[in-house]
Amino acid sequence: MGVSPYLRNTEKHARYIKPMLRIRWHGHSLFQVTDGFTTIATDPHDGASLNLPTPEFSADAVTVSHDHQDHANGLHLFECDHFTEPVDATVGTARLRGVSCYHDDDRGKRLGTNIVWSITMGGIQVTHLGDLGHYLSPAQMFQIGVPDILISNTGANIALTEDNIALLGPRVIIPMHYYTPGIDFPYFHMKTVLDFTDGKSDVEQVGEDHTYTRDSLQGRPSIHVYQPPRKRR
Repeated sequence: MGVSPYLRNTEKHARYIKPMLRIRWHGHSLFQVTDGFTTIATDPHDGASLNLPTPEFSADAVTVSHDHQDHANGLHLFECDHFTEPVDATVGTARLRGVSCYHDDDRGKRLGTNIVWSITMGGIQVTHLGDLGHYLSPAQMFQIGVPDILISNTGANIALTEDNIALLGPRVIIPMHYYTPGIDFPYFHMKTVLDFTDGKSDVEQVGEDHTYTRDSLQGRPSIHVYQPPRKRR
């Protein structure tokens, strides 16, 4: 069967549709980001190793911040391009940019490197910090730009996370990589999302997934807390 002309011309069709992004959290650091034409997966786990549901969606590309197993052992589930090095690339309607940084504050000597990935579709930039372990440098901030939506690890060093959020100035912050009921994470005791959101205003519970448009990204910055997935019994 031939490829549909509709599918061959997704970029052309996308220009005539009001830009929107839909984001779904699959637990830990795995997000599904789509504009309805192109789907990007971030830091894929395999589900079982974290006692989370096995990811069951297809993607056009996968971005990986670093090769620790909780961020990369689900790569085999996705039959598409895997981006594991910091590059600029276009996949369908998505522009990807990877910025090299470190997992720790000693230039990676303890925990290795980390890539901050930005995914831009329909003029909306989603930036996934991975396991960023240091303050961003001016050069790194310049390369990243100003994200509309920032996905940030809030389960470890909250003070560092908050400082990097302030440096980047996003409209929406999405917490990730924190303790959720039932997760099996043996490496260290992760903080809960309440440890991050306590005392903050403009915190919104958005469910399993949420849709964003340029119009919805106006106004005061806000924190969007997604409903964590749980393994079915």
